[in-house]
Amino acid sequence: MPMEHNVFISYAWVDNEVYPGADKGWVSTFVDCLRKHLAHELGRREEAERIWLDYEQMRGNDSVTPTIRATLQASRTLVLVLSTGYLASAWCQQELAVFLEKVGEGSDRIFVVQMSSVEQEPEALADLVKYRFWYLDDRRRPSTRWFPHIDPTDREYSFEQQRLARDLADKLRELLAAGDRDAVPLSDGPTRAALTTGKTRAVATPTPAPVGDHFVLVSGGENDRDLIYQTARRLEENELGVAIPLSAMADQAGIKSSVLSRDLRTKLSLCDSVLIVYRSGPLDQVSQYLIECLKAGTRARKGHAAPSIDLCQTQEDHLALGLHPVGMRIHVVGKTSADDCVKQFLAR
Repeated sequence: MPMEHNVFISYAWVDNEVYPGADKGWVSTFVDCLRKHLAHELGRREEAERIWLDYEQMRGNDSVTPTIRATLQASRTLVLVLSTGYLASAWCQQELAVFLEKVGEGSDRIFVVQMSSVEQEPEALADLVKYRFWYLDDRRRPSTRWFPHIDPTDREYSFEQQRLARDLADKLRELLAAGDRDAVPLSDGPTRAALTTGKTRAVATPTPAPVGDHFVLVSGGENDRDLIYQTARRLEENELGVAIPLSAMADQAGIKSSVLSRDLRTKLSLCDSVLIVYRSGPLDQVSQYLIECLKAGTRARKGHAAPSIDLCQTQEDHLALGLHPVGMRIHVVGKTSADDCVKQFLAR
């Protein structure tokens, strides 16, 4: 069957209600922003426009309609907006079931957007990487980002959406390389994707840009998140591929430790280099992260070099972490500047 759609958005109607003072519902706003991020990652606006969202309420009363079923069969990936409303919707459950019939359990062609915190997610989603769009407010209650109105001061929303767009772009390129003959060729760029189960697939890589082919994982302790993001953005400006593990991002309450570990292992398996920043730490987090990076080196696939490791720290003592493995480069930098860290990293 020809693949007419790159992305199918599965969501509950209740999550796209338009509130007074808002122009669009949460899901519509989310998809509009996702199109822009995806166009940037793919390099082609027309491919990013191939997102299917049911604006016309084409679902049946009792079961998935033939039109919706055909649309799911003609879609390469599924973006699922997980919420209490989603779990309460029989139609949403059926859409997931139809797509699972096509791709199988545990497929990395399903992308889970956590609009809100749920008590129990579907078992079919348990092992998939999640994209979290909720946080805990000052009273430790779950709240959805950009709900019910857009909040341009909330940068975490855009950071997480960009992460989703990058993973989607990687998967679309992989599907094309694996023989999706009905796909329109995407722009050249690095192609890196792997199953969240940790199994490896053969991946064909289009001819990359001279610099952009290098993929760097940037991380550090929770007290240095601002420095992590600044460093990652400077690397992006130098045309390097960048990833940040979930464990180094915003508040991770509600995300299973197994998911955080799997996310880290997957990203470490894809990267060429690891850049750790250490200013405030805490020390135990940064030290443990370095240990996980070293373990990743022992799991490197045959024929693939283990990722190189660089550490940017404000401390003069090279043993500040209590660990200095052979081959790790240490760069002593200023307390507030990501520029020095990136400059020294690139210089090597």
